Amino acid sequence: MRPDLEPRTSAFTITFVQVIIFVFLFFSLLYGVPELTLFTLIIHTMGIVSYLWSRASVKHVKCKITLSKKKLFPGGKLKLDIWAINSKLLPVLFKVNFFVPGAISGSDTDQWISEEISLLWYQQSFFSREFFPKKRGVYNLGPPQLRVGDPFGFFLRMKKERNRSEVIVYPRIITIRPVTVPKKEFFGIPGAQSPVEDPIFVFGTRDYQPGTPSRRIHWKVSARHNRLQEKLCEPAEQEKLLILLDVDQFENEQARDDFERTLEVIASLALQMDRRGIAVGFATNGKIPGGRSNITPIARTPQQLEFILDSLARIRFEKIGPLTDLLSRGYQIPSGVSSICFACGRSSQLRATSAFLKNRNIPVRFALAQKTTACEKTNRLQDEDIFYLDDILVPENR
Repeated sequence: MRPDLEPRTSAFTITFVQVIIFVFLFFSLLYGVPELTLFTLIIHTMGIVSYLWSRASVKHVKCKITLSKKKLFPGGKLKLDIWAINSKLLPVLFKVNFFVPGAISGSDTDQWISEEISLLWYQQSFFSREFFPKKRGVYNLGPPQLRVGDPFGFFLRMKKERNRSEVIVYPRIITIRPVTVPKKEFFGIPGAQSPVEDPIFVFGTRDYQPGTPSRRIHWKVSARHNRLQEKLCEPAEQEKLLILLDVDQFENEQARDDFERTLEVIASLALQMDRRGIAVGFATNGKIPGGRSNITPIARTPQQLEFILDSLARIRFEKIGPLTDLLSRGYQIPSGVSSICFACGRSSQLRATSAFLKNRNIPVRFALAQKTTACEKTNRLQDEDIFYLDDILVPENR
């Protein structure tokens, strides 16, 4: 039974007990039994005082949730602190129930945290729990369910809390073999030797210099500093990688494990490219809840890897449309980009994606989760454009 549905039982909330106490009081007054009269009056007084106490107890009482981290990888430690705060002279009994999904608690089933604390005047207390999430995803913890009342617990009143805490569990980072990215010259001269600056790589700002084109002005930073600021861009680089994920065919129940393994490979590949100094972007036709964009533009900033991992944590295998439609309408792919497209298996959609990218002079390779069966003979891609997850996974991660 869920804690919020547990019945509240006490002598003062049971109708039969209340009737018996009233009968005792009536006959004690009728027959003149002072001891019984005093006893029943004390019981009635306790009930009335406890009821009034409980009505006043919900004021200036709150529950605060703090997390040691809001973003972590599977197996990482998540510490949850629940604070109970009483900001008045009246002591109260504080009961809190807090829901924790099984994926966060590290168990196969969901859990409820239940605690009961007595708080004196202007007192606060807290208790902690440690969890080790094991599954990728975005989880909402809370809101806590509070019941506050008199110190004896005769009357407890519900207090609504709306504060929720979001926890993002990234895909697991695994060991993969080095992946070769097809190089494409942007301006013909690599790195710092290039005379042309690449607007993709903005690494800072400075005061606006007269004669600089207005498109180089960073308007948001200018508004913050109350003076014109221009972007500082790094010279053109050779390697830029756009990682694509086509969720088509992952919707089958048999492919769910392949989908999670593919996300782990993408996360590990993005980390590998970032460490090699390669600018990375990500796009997918899978549904990403929370108002997040399906496209993370190519960039090389300190936050870029976090943006990609955040999308990978949120993504679902529900397809929102063809990948080619997303790229043609939602993103202007910059020049000098190579691409790796991850998918479940060979399909006509991959052939359309290959044609779309090659028509734009973007070299692409396809990483498939499932190997081709003998019956797949139509719409085959060229074998030199194909490799499989097993080709880049080390043996212990296959």
